[in-house]
Amino acid sequence: MEAVKMNHLVKEGVSVRNAGIVLLNSYIPMLLERLKLIEDRQFVSIKDQKKAVKYLQYVVTGLPNTDEIYLPLNKLLCGLSVDDKVPDEIEISQTDKMLVDGLLNAVIGYWTAIGDCSIDGFRGNWLVRNGLLVEFEDKWELTVEKRVYDILILRSPFAYSVIKFPWMEKPLHVYWNF
Repeated sequence: MEAVKMNHLVKEGVSVRNAGIVLLNSYIPMLLERLKLIEDRQFVSIKDQKKAVKYLQYVVTGLPNTDEIYLPLNKLLCGLSVDDKVPDEIEISQTDKMLVDGLLNAVIGYWTAIGDCSIDGFRGNWLVRNGLLVEFEDKWELTVEKRVYDILILRSPFAYSVIKFPWMEKPLHVYWNF
C-alpha cells in the first residue's frame, strides 16, 4: 500500500503586499536575463540574486528602494529564504527603468480585458495586492486578496497557478479567488 504524503505546515503565514507580481511570472526570467542577473537559467552570483529581489519590487511599485519587510515573496521568487537579508538600496539605471516600463506596457497591451490602463494604474490595481504566504514541507502557498474587478482574471492571458523557477527550492502554488 502506497503511503499518502501529507502537506505539513512548516511556518505560520507571512503577509505580503505585492502578491500580484505572480501575474508576471512568465516574464520574470526574461527580465532578469535582460538585467544580466541570470545566465543559463541560474543567477550569476548571490549578489545578483539579492539585487533581483529589489528589481522585482521596483516592477511592482516603481520605487527603487523598499524596506525588507515587504520583500518575502520576492525573495522566494528569487530562490532565497524569506529570512535572507538583501541590500538596503540598489541603483536602477534609466535603461533598466525603461526596460521595466516596456515590460509593463507590453503586459497591459496583451491583457485587453483591463482596457486602457497606465503603468501606475496597473501596479495599483493588480501588482500591489495583499496576500498570505504559507510554507509547507514540499511547497509554498500564496493566497491573494480578492478585489471587486478580479473577475477580469478569467480573461487574463497569464498562467500563475503554480510557479517554479529553476532557482527555486520549492514550487509556489497561487490561489487567486475571484
